[in-house]
Amino acid sequence: MFVEKPLAITEEELNNIIEVKALTNRLLMVGFNRRFAPVCVEIKKEFGNVEEPFVIHIRVNAGFIPKDHWTQIANIGAGRIIGEMCHFIDLMQFFTDSEPVKAYADCIQTSNEKIKTDDNIAAVIKFKNGSVGNLTYVANGDKSFPKEQIEIFCAGKTAVINNFQDGVFYSNNKSKSLKSHGKGHQQEVQAFLNALNEGNESPISFRSICLTTLTTFKIIDSLKTGLPHEIRIDDRNS
Repeated sequence: MFVEKPLAITEEELNNIIEVKALTNRLLMVGFNRRFAPVCVEIKKEFGNVEEPFVIHIRVNAGFIPKDHWTQIANIGAGRIIGEMCHFIDLMQFFTDSEPVKAYADCIQTSNEKIKTDDNIAAVIKFKNGSVGNLTYVANGDKSFPKEQIEIFCAGKTAVINNFQDGVFYSNNKSKSLKSHGKGHQQEVQAFLNALNEGNESPISFRSICLTTLTTFKIIDSLKTGLPHEIRIDDRNS
């Protein structure tokens, strides 16, 4: 089964999905395409089997969407934290090969009622292996500015993805240009079809998909409380 993101829009829905999945061996895949982008796959290979934690910074210049747009309605489109930021949490899991364990977030404050404050947010995600991901997601920028910038640092190496138009890998005081061939939509679908035809597991593990979804919920909880929130999946029968 292929499900477009997000997997669920509430923790109750997520818990129900986990319970149902435990009763069936059906393959389930969520449309987190960016980890399948050729430039991301190549960068991960360039880093190799590093044993140090990563620092990852992702900036998304998402553009303004009115509050009354369907994507912004909690029980329909779930909002942009759950519906869009999930892409980049999954990508962090892909690069770090680790699970998120804690999330902290804060957003702008304004008296302008047209602005949805949590569309302009900075989130910090801590991973089990010590890695840290910084996600800056904004809707108050200019749309002519590139949408997605990704910077990855680890073991004396650095990689940059420029809006999935090109990339650069830096190592040993040298740089290597990387071509980009899209955001991974075609490769994602092909990986899913291959798994179906060959009887393999999902290209993204069910546990990872659930952790990505749960992390978005914890980001929202952090906005409400002003505190970091732990991300725990093991007590949900995953």
